[in-house]
Amino acid sequence: DQDAVYGDALGTLFQAMTAHPELVSGTGRNDLAFMQTAPLDWVAKIGADGVQVIGVRSAGLGIAIKVVDGNMRALYTAAVSALQQLGLVETPEASPLAPWVRPQLKNFMGLHTGEVRSVLTLTKAG
Repeated sequence: DQDAVYGDALGTLFQAMTAHPELVSGTGRNDLAFMQTAPLDWVAKIGADGVQVIGVRSAGLGIAIKVVDGNMRALYTAAVSALQQLGLVETPEASPLAPWVRPQLKNFMGLHTGEVRSVLTLTKAG
């Protein structure tokens, strides 16, 4: 039984992360944007080399994403796409997630050179 092993640790961690999301990652980061999009319901944390985890309490859902080459720009956009495809966010462009929907790429001179687009397609297992 998970409760016997971890006790209240997971609940305590969830409460701390949702009470102070700015302490999880700092301002301007996508973990904070996820938690601001669904306060008191979502927790998110970036890891090293293209890893992100997101917990959605109301759905009893945990999401783990790994970008093989560690590209963080791709990770951020894929995470937003996954939440949109799962029906957890309808219009990310109108939320704190907006900077990661289709990030614009600029060269050294500040000229627009492209954008990052997610090609992620979720499929139902089984």
